[in-house]
Amino acid sequence: MPSPTRPRAALRCSFLVTLGCLLAVPTAHATKYAGEFLKIPVGARAVGMGGAFTAVADDATAPWWNPAGMIYLPYREVIPQHAEQFGKLVNHDFLGLVLPLGGATSHQSAIGVSVLRVAVDDIPVTPRPGDLKLGQFLDDGADGLPNTYDAGEADGTWEPGERILDINLFRASSADMALLLSYARHEGPHWAFGGSVKFVRQSIPDTLIGEHVTSFGAGLDAGLLYMPMDAATFGITVHDLTTTWQSWSNGTRELVVPTVDTGVAFNFYPAERHALTWAIDLGWGFEGRKLDSQVKLGQVTANLRTGLEYWYKSTFALRSGANGKDLTFGAGVRYKHLGADYAASLHRYFAHSDPDFPDDQDLDTTHLVSASFSW
Repeated sequence: MPSPTRPRAALRCSFLVTLGCLLAVPTAHATKYAGEFLKIPVGARAVGMGGAFTAVADDATAPWWNPAGMIYLPYREVIPQHAEQFGKLVNHDFLGLVLPLGGATSHQSAIGVSVLRVAVDDIPVTPRPGDLKLGQFLDDGADGLPNTYDAGEADGTWEPGERILDINLFRASSADMALLLSYARHEGPHWAFGGSVKFVRQSIPDTLIGEHVTSFGAGLDAGLLYMPMDAATFGITVHDLTTTWQSWSNGTRELVVPTVDTGVAFNFYPAERHALTWAIDLGWGFEGRKLDSQVKLGQVTANLRTGLEYWYKSTFALRSGANGKDLTFGAGVRYKHLGADYAASLHRYFAHSDPDFPDDQDLDTTHLVSASFSW
């Protein structure tokens, strides 16, 4: 018979892991904003719910949201996703695969593989300022206007404000990629644990044709789910638990600060063929990002994510939510082993008049489309 103290021991362990993560932050000399692309949410279904997915995580995006959730997939599933942000400037692609491994009752396991890519393509690359020559820019001075005789005009040297001409420029792509290898296991009827080892590669174009500054790194995510009853699930995920390190080809070293997501999800069945899920997440950060955070406690900040998902006959879904100050909504459809989902995120919808962000109206809506196939 399993020890009755196992759930308590597991809970204590999760708190110790989280505490260790927090204590490691100030001593690791982590780099603020490093690995930022790893924080962009994936999956049209999850985004449509406002990103409140830590305690839901029951599809092939689970390796990113909470790897422990892979255990609740009764079948093999693959989900590809494509998103375009900021007026199609940034392409965001994700591919997730989860394979249940079976096992004894309440001791099943599952594995997952995920690939993430965030890229800006066709960037016009200019020479370094000191390498710009006459004919490659208009030598009109810092004000950018001819015949005003301001400082820098007609001096043969490029100054900020002088227009660079699209002559002999080449185009390149900047791409951030991550590979996640995940494992999850059921421990008893109420607990699930999971983890992801991730490998990160970033590439930024240099000013020489064909040359890039690149980085390589690795880190670890860990997740926990507790389901005391069918109607409620509690979850916690620690991203970048080991302060994911990145080593750049130019000698720079970076460490990604850990973040913690805590969440709860409630399931309701108001009538036959109708199902409703309400989820709430708190995303905790430790970089002191106070400018646009909802909760500020010294270097610790937190943002609320909440969302609703409604299903009719397990076939049609409607979703809506709030991710911090962003409004999200979406829809989905399932037919046998196939599914399709759409989501839109309206940036800063709940803070459009914030004086700290006077140009936020220039941010376009982010659209996400994802599909699913199970077998």
